[in-house]
Amino acid sequence: MWTLLHGFTGSPKSWKRVVEQADLGPTLIPSLTGHGRGWRARTVASFEGEVTRLTSLASSADRPRLLCGYSMGARVALGLLACKPNLFDAAVLIGVHPGLSEEAARAERSEIDARRARLLREEGLATFVAEWEELPLFATQRGLSPEVLAEQRESRLAHDAEGLARSLEVLGLAAMPDYGPVLASLEIPITIMAGSLDPKFSRIAKVLAKGNPRIEVALVNGVGHNVLLEAPDAVVAALKSAEDSSCR
Repeated sequence: MWTLLHGFTGSPKSWKRVVEQADLGPTLIPSLTGHGRGWRARTVASFEGEVTRLTSLASSADRPRLLCGYSMGARVALGLLACKPNLFDAAVLIGVHPGLSEEAARAERSEIDARRARLLREEGLATFVAEWEELPLFATQRGLSPEVLAEQRESRLAHDAEGLARSLEVLGLAAMPDYGPVLASLEIPITIMAGSLDPKFSRIAKVLAKGNPRIEVALVNGVGHNVLLEAPDAVVAALKSAEDSSCR
């Protein structure tokens, strides 16, 4: 059974095309902290608290237990693997960052996320989303159909500004532990995906693979950071491959 974790400003609906194409059967697709209109009912105080919350949910899934996350969801998924290394049988991490090992980098990222949280609280959700969509990280999405982009924007605008601000404070990269050393010791098959037009995360994927022979890198040609949105068929193929590897 798959546990699927969406990215920042995403939702369970972010997985719709993948779930429909892959015919995954029963899946667990929770909303992350700060996301969705009901976020206040499931808020947590820390990154580790979110990991604990989701570990509890996933522990009831049938085996083989399989895990996939995109971007923020991939970072949280890595936290689940670090916390409970025997809970899952295989994993796919899309656009994952293992965490910051240097305090200077952590402080810099903390300032960035704090500014974004202030923008959400002071200027509102629509202003934040407009700025978020202009990030260079998402430039490759401009070639997608207007329908797909409109659907993504609608999903983003369905959130609550305070919820997303809280998500940045709890689940932002600055709040995440450095899981790099743990990732090197994991013994399940792991696929790390990145778009070939996303040089930063392609480089991260290759570096992480050097530290663990169980990690396979899957670079998807012609797409950027959001492989889930830009190339759902590639994600489907990775999930099917992970299912096969979990049965070996």
